[in-house]
Amino acid sequence: MKEKKVMVTGGAGFIGYHLCNKLSNLTDDLTIYDNLSSGKMENVQDNPKAKFVKGDILDVKKLCSQEKADLIYHLAAQVVVPYSMENPLEDFETNAKGTLCVLEKARKDDAKLVFASSAAVYGNPAQLPTSEDYGFHPFSCYGLSKVVGEEYCQMYREQYGLDIVVTRFANVYGLRCHGVIHDFLDKLAKNPNKLEIIGTGLQSRDFVHVSDVVDALVNAGSFESANGQTYNIGFGKTTKIIDLAKMMLKILNLQDKTVVTTTNVSWQGDINTIWFVNAKAKKELKWNPKVSLEDSIKEVIAARNLSK
Repeated sequence: MKEKKVMVTGGAGFIGYHLCNKLSNLTDDLTIYDNLSSGKMENVQDNPKAKFVKGDILDVKKLCSQEKADLIYHLAAQVVVPYSMENPLEDFETNAKGTLCVLEKARKDDAKLVFASSAAVYGNPAQLPTSEDYGFHPFSCYGLSKVVGEEYCQMYREQYGLDIVVTRFANVYGLRCHGVIHDFLDKLAKNPNKLEIIGTGLQSRDFVHVSDVVDALVNAGSFESANGQTYNIGFGKTTKIIDLAKMMLKILNLQDKTVVTTTNVSWQGDINTIWFVNAKAKKELKWNPKVSLEDSIKEVIAARNLSK
């Protein structure tokens, strides 16, 4: 990868920040392309080796006018499921049309593309754990827009001969993330006596640490054998949200002080269980997730100075 010119769309976001930090040590020519709608400038400033371009993936003229890339990581997306259900047109614009624009950039440059897809394409699968060949059964507008993105990737690979790798993420977490772990910590910071879980708490997720995801992405971009393949990127274990809450309370020494409640009503498009078969990524990407959920929670708590 040393001699390659690499572009990361959404490089100012959570996963993008961690990926770009890794890539900056692997290539001397790294461009972050982000409109900062959800990404943060501080994430860019923490990576002085990278060139930053403020731009929207929907601005295909500006996107395609950037310096020729050899490898593009397409992370830019609208990723909030409830938002997608309330704003399906905007979700489609960003995730489906936006991916098409990035594919046009890849076609113009004859660049390899690594596309960040999601477990949401599986919906509520009857097959658990779920493998890559299960098929598309989206349960939300977000999931459907990711399906469209994947289908465009497949068509561009077949019709234009592009090298494309699809990576389907489970629930990615870690420092600088604003997912369920940080949501629980925010709630506890406001009221350590009560923790409310949206839904029944029985929803379960396959939590994979961002450092493990970055390793998978780097290998997907580096290995020629990955071209044309789709990979589940998850830890390969599922954890109920209520058990996650109890784990956090135990780490914080709040298990005897905090009452856990549930709303018993979730949001539209919420998935019951995410649990990946990750054998294909392990074998073909020479990848193995290493970071445990409990260790990472301790890391996040320590970073926020919340340990008791």
